[in-house]
Amino acid sequence: MPEPVHPELTPPVSGRSLQVIGTAGSALALAILGASILLRLTTLFSEGGHPVSALPAGIESAVRILHRLAASGVALLALWAVGLCWMRRPLRAKAVMPTTWIVAATVLLAAIGPLTPGYRFTAVTVANVVVGTVLLMSFWWLREALVAMPAKIRSRDPLLLPALLAFLAHVGVGAAASALEMRGIRWVALIHMGSAVLVVVLVGALLWARHGRPTLTRLVATTTLLLAAQAVLGIVLMGLDQRPVGLGFLHAMLSPLLAAGLVSVAVRDSTGGRTTEEGAT
Repeated sequence: MPEPVHPELTPPVSGRSLQVIGTAGSALALAILGASILLRLTTLFSEGGHPVSALPAGIESAVRILHRLAASGVALLALWAVGLCWMRRPLRAKAVMPTTWIVAATVLLAAIGPLTPGYRFTAVTVANVVVGTVLLMSFWWLREALVAMPAKIRSRDPLLLPALLAFLAHVGVGAAASALEMRGIRWVALIHMGSAVLVVVLVGALLWARHGRPTLTRLVATTTLLLAAQAVLGIVLMGLDQRPVGLGFLHAMLSPLLAAGLVSVAVRDSTGGRTTEEGAT
C-alpha cells in the first residue's frame, strides 16, 4: 500500500521553490565569502602602498569573475524570494523574516561594494565579511524554516542570541585582523583569539544543552566538530610566524559552515528537531 500523505508536511510549489532559493543562495553566499577571503589572504601592499595580488593573473581574474557572478545570482534569488513571499502570503509567513534579512544583507553588500577594491577601509572589509556571513545564514535560515516541522514549537533559548552575536563579532574581529595584517599590524589577532574563547564557551554551551536530543544528535555532533576544528586551526595559525594561505583559507571558510550549523540547530530545535522529510516517512 502507498505511504499515507500528510498535507501539512508536504510544502506547496512555492514552499519547495523557497527551499531551493535557500539552498542555492547559501551556496552562492559561500562562494562570495570564499572568493573574498582568497583575494584578501593573497593580497600584499607594495612599498608605495598599493595592493598587489600574489595569485597568478589568470586565477585572480577567475576568482573575481566568480565573485561577480555569485553576487548577481544572490540578487536574482533575493528578488525571486520576495516575489514568492508576496504572491503566496500568508501561507509562507515563516519565510518572510529570513527573506527580509536576505534583502537587507544584499542591499548593504551592494552599497559597500564600490568601497571594497584596494582594501582602503578596514571597516568596509569587516562589514563585507560580517554581512556576507549574515547573508549566508539568512539563506540557510530560509531553507531550514521550510524544511523543519511546523508543529511543536519550542520557546527560544535565551543563550541563542548572545551566542550568535558573539560569533558574528568574532568573525568581524577576524576580518579586521586579516585586513590589518596586510599592513603589518598583527596585534588585532590577539583580540580575535580572545573573542574565540567567548565563542567556544557560548556556542559550546548551546550545543551541549542539545547533545542528548535524538533528533539533533548528528547535527549537534557535526557543528561541534566544526567549532573544534576552527579553534584548533586558530591556535595553530597563532603559533606560526608565517601563516600559510591554504591554512588561513581553511580556517576562515569554517566560519560560514559553522554559521549554517548554528542556524540549523536553532531552527530545528525550535520545531522539535523534526523535518518535513522525516515527518512524511
